[in-house]
Amino acid sequence: MRISHKNKFIFFSNPKTGSESLREMLTPYSDILDVTYKETTKENPFYSHISPLEVKKIFTDKGLDFDEYYKIVCTRNPFNRLVSLYEMIFRKWPVKPPFDIWLKSTRTKGKGGGGKNYDRWRMYGTYSLKNYVSDDDGIILVDKIICLENFNEEIPKLFEALNIDLPTDFEVVKKNVRKRKKSVVDYYSEKSKKIVYKRYKWELEEFNYSFPE
Repeated sequence: MRISHKNKFIFFSNPKTGSESLREMLTPYSDILDVTYKETTKENPFYSHISPLEVKKIFTDKGLDFDEYYKIVCTRNPFNRLVSLYEMIFRKWPVKPPFDIWLKSTRTKGKGGGGKNYDRWRMYGTYSLKNYVSDDDGIILVDKIICLENFNEEIPKLFEALNIDLPTDFEVVKKNVRKRKKSVVDYYSEKSKKIVYKRYKWELEEFNYSFPE
């Protein structure tokens, strides 16, 4: 994540949505950079994929007004995002578990197992967007949701709205984050497609996402 007290923005790093690239673009304008979950301290409790609700609570404890900040998050077609997450999790495994079995075992909200050493990026990577950005009452805590598929159009608008300079190499970054090595379609059975349609209904409808052709 990235926080700027001067420019009054908070960027939340939703896993596998191009967030790493945007996070780096915002680094020169940020006062607070994230750390890994294990490196968090009282002085810097902001870890990489911390949720908006967690940040709101920290801001309150520190006497900061969460509502004064422009809050940004990225999203991505969940069919693509889940495949990307799956490949990252099992990238070093000699034999990966079947995608369908892994997908069925994931959670869209909650700790999802793994105990105290459970990776936060892995946990939040399986969240539905609505659960990641909402509070306990279902109220969405961010102001701007940017689709990875629309980076080319949305990122320049965001930097203009924040009154900061867009990196000159933006086109290169955009191409890198959208590159795919294999087809998403081949991962899914009819059963696993139904799981995604059910669990990620809100973002599929809100951003007009569908199964990749």
